[in-house]
Amino acid sequence: MKRRRPRALALLAFVLVLGLLLLLGERDALAHDLRPGVLALVEAEPGRFDVTWAEPVDTAGIPGSVHVLYPPGCAERDAVLSCKGPLEGAIGFDGIESARTKIVVTVRWKDGRTVDGLATAASPSVEIGRGAPGSALQWIRLGTEHVFTGLDHVAFVLGLFLLVGARRRTLFTTITAFTIAHSLTLALAALRLVELPPAPVEATIAASVLLVAKEASSTEPTLARTRPWLVAFLFGLVHGLGFAGALGELPLPKSSFGVALVSFNVGVEIAQLAIVGALVLASTLAARAKVSEPRRAQATRATCYAIGALGAWWFFDRAYLVLNR
Repeated sequence: MKRRRPRALALLAFVLVLGLLLLLGERDALAHDLRPGVLALVEAEPGRFDVTWAEPVDTAGIPGSVHVLYPPGCAERDAVLSCKGPLEGAIGFDGIESARTKIVVTVRWKDGRTVDGLATAASPSVEIGRGAPGSALQWIRLGTEHVFTGLDHVAFVLGLFLLVGARRRTLFTTITAFTIAHSLTLALAALRLVELPPAPVEATIAASVLLVAKEASSTEPTLARTRPWLVAFLFGLVHGLGFAGALGELPLPKSSFGVALVSFNVGVEIAQLAIVGALVLASTLAARAKVSEPRRAQATRATCYAIGALGAWWFFDRAYLVLNR
């Protein structure tokens, strides 16, 4: 009976991964990546703005059918926006919900005021004028969304948790090392001080997921077991380059580059802390429910198999892209 357990766990992990891959494949079939768009409004005189609109396009240069929706009282004609009163309210984008893209919005008035915003499928409009939320909140939201929609990062954090376990001090040290590392390379890459091709970086991130899953499923006193903070730091450097790749796809406004960079990283940390907090809570509830140690070990092993299978899939898929460039 005991010999059948590893096979059953492997089968369970395979089914979970297969279902997840099918869901991801269906999502990718329904939507195509678009390069980010840019909307810039520069006040020429009171109530009149020069418009620069670079519509999102796919990799073949085909527009993504996204249209600008200006606040009431404003109308655009021949790249000039005319408003009957102050430019206030929401600038929306029709069609952005069905396209996996982002749009950077910049508004500049003659008196020196500037508003920078970011529109996404989750937040398809940007508030302009008095009472508008700061652009920092929008970049924080983008950082949070990037983590929660990037399964490779979530899988790696989950793998770190399974590797360390519920040892609070070790967990804190490991996550802190990971945070410092990816914050460092995110800043360096965003400032163009470090530049690497994205494809090898993504393949290495996938390999990190596979490795941490393998180490978490083993009880051997390896480097990852004895010094998890060091492994987290080293791979955190690579994950930071991945975050920078997502941020680098956007034409960041020069006037708020620092705000965008710091806020994006804050969003990443918020999402990461939420993941770790949820895992700690789940572990605590399992302990209070008096789940037997063998069952907890089985669940951990099955999860490691699933994470490892995902990491292997991502690695071979991304390595294929690297080799065929």
